[in-house]
Amino acid sequence: MDHHVKDFYRQSSDGSHKGCYYKVIALHHAPEITWDAIHKQVPALPRGWFELAQLIEKDRIEFSREFWIAKMPYHPNLQEFLIKFFDALDDIGVFIVQQKFDDPFEVHLVYSLKKNVGFFRGYPPASESNIVSLQESFSNVIFPQDYLAFLQIHNGFSKTTDCTGITRSEAMTENYKRFQDMLRQLETPVTTSSGQSVNPKALIPFYESFGMPFYQCFWSEWYPQDEMGNVYFSGT
Repeated sequence: MDHHVKDFYRQSSDGSHKGCYYKVIALHHAPEITWDAIHKQVPALPRGWFELAQLIEKDRIEFSREFWIAKMPYHPNLQEFLIKFFDALDDIGVFIVQQKFDDPFEVHLVYSLKKNVGFFRGYPPASESNIVSLQESFSNVIFPQDYLAFLQIHNGFSKTTDCTGITRSEAMTENYKRFQDMLRQLETPVTTSSGQSVNPKALIPFYESFGMPFYQCFWSEWYPQDEMGNVYFSGT
């Protein structure tokens, strides 16, 4: 497991908050914990993640790769990317965390990269009601199938300690409003790199770079290959 993971998921056992979290349970290192006990304590924990935590490192990676490949729409480039991504991992861990004593528990699925070069963490998958609410909030667009499929794997996904990354479905509406407020404050119109004018309201951010005004956005007025396309937006 990448040493950055161990540093980030450090428990402040004495309540002094010297660690990142008040409480941390590395479920993949706790075979004595039963499903009934942990589910009662952490209702957000998916049953599949609990079962994944019972496997050895190699099987956790292999099982997760097959799950991703089965869940995502088939495309040769995507298949190749997923194979390379999972080949670059040395472990996948299930962490249950509590920020403060009286906070509810959160669950992270952590993808640790080989050679201590970092990690990714994903949140539990979106429910059917989450996806329906998202589509109702943006009723004038049809989201790409691969994006909706990914939400069913992780409803929120980020790199290392970043608190941004791929936006959770329930935060999309608020983030869209915040993004539009930012665009209204720009001194110049929004254009493509070739100078084509872009309707700002047609840009729907779904990925945000940590601490920087860089976004990946769906562009609801651009439909290459019969699906809404996405573009990179720089606020600078």
